[in-house]
Amino acid sequence: METEELKSRKKGKKFSALQRRRSQTEARIGILKGGFFGRPMRAKGFENRELAVAWGALTHNFWMLARMRKTKAKKMASLLKAA
Repeated sequence: METEELKSRKKGKKFSALQRRRSQTEARIGILKGGFFGRPMRAKGFENRELAVAWGALTHNFWMLARMRKTKAKKMASLLKAA
């Protein structure tokens, strides 16, 4: 059950903005866990998990850069065809 304080905070712009940012971050973490860390994450111990997360994040970043480059190339090709 919501308290009066929580109800009043939900109406604020700052609260809404922070919740939106949180959902974006949690979605990105879900993508990393589901697609880039492996199932199950086989690294045992903190150092090994830290290394697995670093490799997963690096792989994800390269994947995103490749997607961005591919999109940009498609846009350039369509612009050249139109000219």
